[in-house]
Amino acid sequence: MQKDQYYDLVSKRVQRNWQAEGYGAWRKVSNPEAVPLNFGFPYPTSYPFEELASACAAVMEEDGADALKYGGGPLAAKMDRMIADRCKERGMNVGDDELLITSGSAQAISLAAELFLNEGDTMLVEGPTFMGALKSFQDHPVDIYAIEGDDDGVKTDDMEQLLQKLSSEGRPPKFFYSIPNFNNPAGFTMSLERRQRVLELAEQYNFIVVEDDAYGELRYEGEDLPTLRALDEGDRVLHFGSMSKILAPAVRIGWVVGPAALVQQMERLKSDGGSNPLIRALVAACWGSIDVNERLIEIRSGYRMRRDAALEALETYMPDGCSWSRPEGGYFLWVTVPDTLDATEILPEIAEAGATPLGGTMFFPDDRGRQNLRLSFSFPDPSEIERGIRAMAEVIEKHL
Repeated sequence: MQKDQYYDLVSKRVQRNWQAEGYGAWRKVSNPEAVPLNFGFPYPTSYPFEELASACAAVMEEDGADALKYGGGPLAAKMDRMIADRCKERGMNVGDDELLITSGSAQAISLAAELFLNEGDTMLVEGPTFMGALKSFQDHPVDIYAIEGDDDGVKTDDMEQLLQKLSSEGRPPKFFYSIPNFNNPAGFTMSLERRQRVLELAEQYNFIVVEDDAYGELRYEGEDLPTLRALDEGDRVLHFGSMSKILAPAVRIGWVVGPAALVQQMERLKSDGGSNPLIRALVAACWGSIDVNERLIEIRSGYRMRRDAALEALETYMPDGCSWSRPEGGYFLWVTVPDTLDATEILPEIAEAGATPLGGTMFFPDDRGRQNLRLSFSFPDPSEIERGIRAMAEVIEKHL
């Protein structure tokens, strides 16, 4: 496609990002023989193959032709109720108009951007944060401020100072996008005290909290914390969830729980005729055939084993001066190298040596992250994780 042929026909929003790379640009640094530490995917043996196969037949048998019509049959609606019940088990109130099914949590993120952001608006994210969400937000001409986090999540004192500054300038944020449980990419979890403080600040400065809880059910160490939505007394939280980490990414089922007025507007913007009713029916049939809590225990064990392998390899092979996070759940570790090294510049060399972590710059809306690498331990086997981290560490040590 030639720019001069179509450029003047597309919207200004598309024109602004005409030369921007797509979401999958991170795959450019690759090596087929390298250990894929870039993939934030479930490990393949975690997929419920037999249960899903049986569920396909069950959908056709139970719903018949209704399963294939617009809107689907009874099983599709049953999945919606199952998700609402699961959210209630986690302490969230879910009224009749407070749940929206989406095509993965990625669609929910995109809808939030459409719902809230006008040109020139301001919004907040954690620093670092999910690069897919950043891309959705950066498609809009807005100012994005990233607030640094530590082992207890976003630094709420820094957040308050920034809010005071933005408020005094007449630029209050529309919303704060947060991954409070096992942040992608850093792995940190927001403490209860900071969750409560974020909600207080949202009330004080009149902004919405968008809670992306894709990894919330994947805690394999420590104590569960209430979701921001469960703590929300001011009706200011939009909670996003996903089936990708519970069943399989290909089902592309996500959801939004939040204030009815906002959920209704997101549904209006969605305008897609309903998120894949056939897959919703499949999920309902599969979910009904398994013990979800037992399944979560099993896959959490697999992720813990992989995280432990990554931590042991980092401790064994990484040179002095490097540090890393120690997540209690989720998929990711965040590595920090000394200030003398730009980690993004050595990514091709690391890939050639046998590992493909992601550079930290793609997780910030500004120029931070050059001393960081995201390691995903969720996909490879533990032996591969050890091999990949050893290769990465040897390249880093050579450049120090």
